[in-house]
Amino acid sequence: MANQFEVVLEVGGEGGSITLYGVSSENGWRFSRTTEESALGDIADRPTDSLVRKSKVVDSWEEALQLVQRYPWYRLSPRKVHPDFAAKVWKEVVNRLDWMDHGRDLNRWSRVCFGDGGALGELSLLMKKSQSTVILTGAGMSTESDIPDFRSKDGWWRNIDPTTVATVDALKENYSLFHEFYQMRIENLESRVPSGGHYILAKWEEQGLIDCVATQNVDGFHQAAGSKEVYELHGSIRTIRCHDCQSPASIDEFVAGDRCSQCGGKLRPNLVLFGELLPRDAWERALAAIRQADLVVVIGSSLQVSPVNTLPSLTSGKVAIINAEETEQDEMFDIVIHGKAGEVLPKLDEVLG
Repeated sequence: MANQFEVVLEVGGEGGSITLYGVSSENGWRFSRTTEESALGDIADRPTDSLVRKSKVVDSWEEALQLVQRYPWYRLSPRKVHPDFAAKVWKEVVNRLDWMDHGRDLNRWSRVCFGDGGALGELSLLMKKSQSTVILTGAGMSTESDIPDFRSKDGWWRNIDPTTVATVDALKENYSLFHEFYQMRIENLESRVPSGGHYILAKWEEQGLIDCVATQNVDGFHQAAGSKEVYELHGSIRTIRCHDCQSPASIDEFVAGDRCSQCGGKLRPNLVLFGELLPRDAWERALAAIRQADLVVVIGSSLQVSPVNTLPSLTSGKVAIINAEETEQDEMFDIVIHGKAGEVLPKLDEVLG
């Protein structure tokens, strides 16, 4: 059975409606258009005495746009947008409607295109307007790389009490458990690679859309994906030091259970354990960037860990959050998008073009 034409774009107004249809095949999409001009000036009830005009069938999106360009379709009320063309339609609308004059219209278009209350479209506009954007990432960023999240409802903390493992007391009093836990985490990283979201953030930095990434994650995936300006607020599991004399050591030495070659002290990953202070340099650089930012976007963080959870409130700019689950701080954000980073970021990247 031949594929049927689907609605790609439908808009309406007092004078009629415009519908762009498309049909997908192994050779790509083909498009056609109808316009319905109502003699009564009100198309809500679809009056019978209306004039319907049809177009030819064309074979490309560029030609499809030409079919509707003679009409001010972007000024009409959006009724339906095909998900496969949401980003394309959105970009066409944004190119034609100025946010200052048509903010309400753009929000309506965003809601129809993305079905998220207009949040994705609004965030894309804020990112384009912002002169300084800071990204703050949490564990939800790395779960896309199959790194377990400690604090989600399915996280490791359900099975392992952090107060017995990720502490200085454990390092001193129960080093075998401490070593086994972090050895497992290090070995788990060996077969993991950055997710698509990590690469998107690196691309945004290169394009000048974001200034830096401040992260709670210790896996180093942001740098591995190509991000240059990364502030590791909780340190890094990819470097090792002696707990006693602070001398650097290799990961192989730690995994093997060796002692410090300088003083014989216990080796540990160069990350923040519970009760320890955050790295001063990373914290101060992240704080300075956030305070002067026009936009701060939190990605994949439940914002349960202090003091990092205070950072979004310290900016005078706009704040947005992308997280799979609701957080206790959702109400403080100007834009809230509930979804996995691996699903939302590719959509946002497409919208940004």
